[in-house]
This record gives sequence, structure tokens and C-alpha cells, in this order.
Amino acid sequence: MKALQSMLVRAVEWLGALTLALLMVIVVVDVIGRGVFNKPLPWGTELLEVVLGVLIFATYPLLAMRGNHITVDLVQVGPAVQRVQRVVAGIVGAVAFAVITWAVLRQAARSAAYGDASPMLQIPTADVLWWMAAMSVLTCIGFVAGLVSRKPANAHDHALVE
Repeated sequence: MKALQSMLVRAVEWLGALTLALLMVIVVVDVIGRGVFNKPLPWGTELLEVVLGVLIFATYPLLAMRGNHITVDLVQVGPAVQRVQRVVAGIVGAVAFAVITWAVLRQAARSAAYGDASPMLQIPTADVLWWMAAMSVLTCIGFVAGLVSRKPANAHDHALVE
């Protein structure tokens, strides 16, 4: 089971890295085309929207599972309260992404029924939305898995736990 989890994590990491690289290439080509040749990519914005959606939703499950989301320590609390905070944050995250999953699934079904596609490249909108819904489900699972297996996230947490 650990080997499968490790393989899936590595695949998602690579997908995130590749989509980020693609995003950068599209932006560079579009900026150079616009600035130097006065010819931007006619479909650049459209493709950026799709790639950005893939990138963002591909990385959510990893952030949820690892507890790498942004945290701000305004008040110093003890280890017991930190554990409660982590549990509450995990539950809230799982519930939030369950709602996101539901909303995106509804939109994907509508988009599929209407046959929606992007204007220039004709990328089916439903396909992107199904991807986002699948990654939202994995994010819910990641939040729950993080609740079960997470150790303190950083050295500051370790110091408070010891």
C-alpha cells in the first residue's frame, strides 16, 4: 500500500512540475510574441486557464495529505491545542472540498450535457471539470489521511511537542 501511495504521490508531483513548466513556456512565448512581434498567442489565455486549473487541482491532494497548506501562528499554544487545531483544520478542509467536489460535479454534468468547449481550441469544458472533481475527491481523502498519519509539520511543532 505504501508503494502505491508513493507512486501516486510521485506521479502527481511530476504532473504538477510539468504543468508548471508548460505554464511558464506559454507565458514566455506569449509575452515575447506580444512585446517583440506584436503577435500574442491567439489561444494563449484559453490554454493558460486550462493548464492553471490542472496545476492547482493536481497539487491540492498533496498539500492536504502533507499538511503543507499555509498556517499562521498568531497565538502560541501547547501541544494538546495544536493537535485539536490540526484535527479541526483537517475536518474543515475535508468538508470544504466535499462541497467543492459536489459543486464541480454538478457543473461538469451540465457542461457535458450542453457540450461546452473552449472557444478557440475546442477543449471540452466537462473534461477539465471532471479532472477538478476527481482531484477534489483526492483532496478530501488527503485531508482525512493527513488526520490519521500526520506528525508535526515543522521544527516549531516538534519543539512544542517534546
